This record gives sequence, C-alpha cells and structure tokens, in this order.
Amino acid sequence: MSREVTMTRIAIDRIVAEPGTKASGYVPAVNRVDGTTLGIPVVVVNGQKDGPVLLVDGAIHGDEPEGTLAILSLFKKLDPARLRGAVIGVPVLNVGAYEAMARGNPRDTHTYDMNRIYPGRAEGFLTDRIASVHNSVIGALADMEISIHSGGNICYLAETIFVAANHDASFELARAMGPEWPIILETPHPQGTPMAAMLGRGKPALTVELGGAAIGMPDALTKASTVIEDALMNVLCHYGMLDGQALYAPAVWRGRQKVVQAGRSGVLLPSPALRFKTPIRKGEVLLDIADLLGNPIERLAAPCDGTLFGMRTYPSVTAGDWALFCADATLERMDG
Repeated sequence: MSREVTMTRIAIDRIVAEPGTKASGYVPAVNRVDGTTLGIPVVVVNGQKDGPVLLVDGAIHGDEPEGTLAILSLFKKLDPARLRGAVIGVPVLNVGAYEAMARGNPRDTHTYDMNRIYPGRAEGFLTDRIASVHNSVIGALADMEISIHSGGNICYLAETIFVAANHDASFELARAMGPEWPIILETPHPQGTPMAAMLGRGKPALTVELGGAAIGMPDALTKASTVIEDALMNVLCHYGMLDGQALYAPAVWRGRQKVVQAGRSGVLLPSPALRFKTPIRKGEVLLDIADLLGNPIERLAAPCDGTLFGMRTYPSVTAGDWALFCADATLERMDG
C-alpha cells in the first residue's frame, strides 16, 4: 500500500482526492476467511487551498456510533471549494467490532480493545494489524487528530475531552471544540491509543467523549452526533480551514478523571438531582444501589470536588463495575 500527500493532492492507497474534490473508499487491512478483504472506510475532503490536515476517527469501539454519524454528516456538508487544507474521516475504525455492536472485535481475543494496543503491529494479531494499517497509511498524513468516543452500550458520558498533560498544542485543539465542551482532563491512557501515536509524531491529538447507552433513540443519537459535528466545524474555523468565527467555553474544568466502582451488585438508582457538567462536592451522594427486592445496600458518593461527566445507565450492576465518572478538577476562567 502507498500513501502520498503533496501540496495539492491526497492519495491514500487507491483513494485519491485532487484539490477541490472529495473522495471515499476502503483501505485494505486484512483478509477474511472467505477470501474477501476487510477494509477501513475513509472519506476525504481536499480543499481548494492549502492548509492543515485534520484526521477524525469514529468507532474504534464498535458500540460507540456517535462519531460515525458525525463524520458522515460532516463529509456531506463540507464544500472543498471553501476549505483550506483537508479533512480525512474514518467513520468506523474497528469494522469487526462495529458489525458486532461491541467494544472490540469478538474474532480477536488477544488484542480485543484497539484503543489499548494502538498502533498495533503489522505482524501481530487481527486488531493489531488493522491498527497498524490505520496508523501507517492514514494517521501518518495528519497534522492533528480527533478520536471520537462515547459511553458505549452501558454508560452515558457528557461532553468531555482527554488530552496529554502539559501539551499546549493539544490543549489549543481541545479549546477549539467550542463552548459545549468545558471539561478538559488529563488522559488516563498515555499509551496504546491513536492520540498517543499522534503525540509521538509531535502533533496535537484528542480523545473526545459524548453519548452512550442512554441516547439510543434516533432523536437523541442524532442530537449527540450533531453536537460533535458542530464542534468539528468550530475546530475548522479556529484553524482558519473555514471562514467563520470560532466560539470557546468561557471556563473549563481542568484535572483528572476519577471513576467510582460499585462495591455491591444490584440495581442502580440515580439521584433525581443528578446533573452533568455542574459542580459536585466530595462525599455528595450521587447514586444508590438496591438489591432485587428494593432494599438499599450501598450509597455511591462523589470521590472528589469537581464535576460529574458520566454514569452507568444500565440499571443492572455487578460489584466492580464502573458506576460514576467524575473529574477531580477546578473550573478555570479562560482568556479569549
């Protein structure tokens, strides 16, 4: 497979986008047992004028479709005649997982979670090989990258961004996501992700979270994907890739994620006052767990001062399951 980027032309294997055009197709990754090829879907909008290359990935986890919808909608709406630079979108990075509607590809028990083993190995296990193709053939073309995630099948996560600690260019990219994204946290996974691989090239990258099990209905899923799409448009305006005024959150929560696990198995009962992206105080009760007869058996409290950005939405919970996603963070006013 070949890859090529010039000042005027983008070529990704057989997908070629001349300046001022769009192109799409599949980059071959691995062979299936029936002899067909599993490919990585790619969409490209190559602007009429020079500028940076933004790579946006969706569905590295197959049960997180919000990014898929946002990327496909963005691809339809972007006019290459108005774009400076290029946008490369991968609507579904982990096709096998997406087919199974699961976090990872069930055909691969060795490297199940692509977002822990990225960039993989060309001679590795199944998911290794797909990740390696994405990294070497697609990722290598980008000047910056955004990997879109959500809470998957059992959790909901509000608008939250993970960045590398003390990486100013990535923090700028995070701020460019716009006013709906006021939570910017240090990543708990500094290795094994597309973000880490891009940072290894000295380029800015983000992991962003929005959505999950609570919004499976079409209107709610569309709303989440639209929020993501709007944020991507804001990024393009921030970097001068599109005309328009970028908007920013006037204040952001900065800190680290703190996850609360259930200590008992039973039924989750959220507090009626539960709100995301608002302040919480350490010790504040956020969830109760009852047994199957309705008897209270555990109270889950905020582990820190900061804010709440996610929770398990599936009522069935087993001891050890993630239940709450909190940010041990302070709210900082931003200039500009």
